[in-house]
Amino acid sequence: MIVSKDPNEVRDQILSWKSEKLSVGFAPTMGFLHEGHANLFVRSAGENSKTVVSIFVNPAQFNDPEDYLKYPINTEGDLEICKSSKVDLVYLPDKDTMYPGGIPEVELRIPHLMKNLDATTRPGHFEGVLLVLSRLFHTIPADRSYFGKKDYQQYLVVKEFVKVLGFPMEIIGVDTVRSAEGLALSSRNARLIGQEKEEALLLIRALRLGESLIRQGEKDPSEVLTVMRDVLDSSSKIQTDYLEILDANTLEELPILKGEILLAVAAFLGQVRLIDNLTVKVS
Repeated sequence: MIVSKDPNEVRDQILSWKSEKLSVGFAPTMGFLHEGHANLFVRSAGENSKTVVSIFVNPAQFNDPEDYLKYPINTEGDLEICKSSKVDLVYLPDKDTMYPGGIPEVELRIPHLMKNLDATTRPGHFEGVLLVLSRLFHTIPADRSYFGKKDYQQYLVVKEFVKVLGFPMEIIGVDTVRSAEGLALSSRNARLIGQEKEEALLLIRALRLGESLIRQGEKDPSEVLTVMRDVLDSSSKIQTDYLEILDANTLEELPILKGEILLAVAAFLGQVRLIDNLTVKVS
């Protein structure tokens, strides 16, 4: 496994592989890797000749500086996970490499997909995501790039961004990996303490209850939201950031529940912000 901090070395290696007609898969990450990330890498390894992973905690996508400073880092452990997941190259840029001269004042937006969910509650977040990805995609001209659907809005935004800017790359969404109890795996879970992990399960319980109501024929989104919100409000430790039911393809509000539907939640447990979602199709 190649490990490099040099963007030119990384790009040259990838272009060399592609000159040999080898396909390249890419999974951008912020490190502190877990089974969910490994699932992306294994998926890529099964669909491509070579797999590349980047590890970079991107300051441009944090609207809360304290959250950035608290983001967990374990580079040694990350490299072990990459190696065991058959990753061929790991790119480890630092802040000065990624943003020489500082973070540029430029705004990259996909307006029709960035007006609700995290785009509303974390202003500037997706602009920072698209900034770092635009730089990574130039350094790593992969054939396919893999994103977990736990960050569902991010997946849609990036997919449209690549289409609009003409990056010759396919964006592939990979289903959320969960613990045996149902908790969506996240690097932030490491910051949950005491009973907070048990309380965090209320997010998936609320989503699954909402899904069940929709499958039973409920068509009114407000009715479903009320029941889901009651589940979250049953814990005094959970502070809901957002709870929304939207069209899963356009992220528009639905007056009547039909088609492919996204149920999405973000909530704070202490200082830890968690997100989760489910999609359900109904006629």
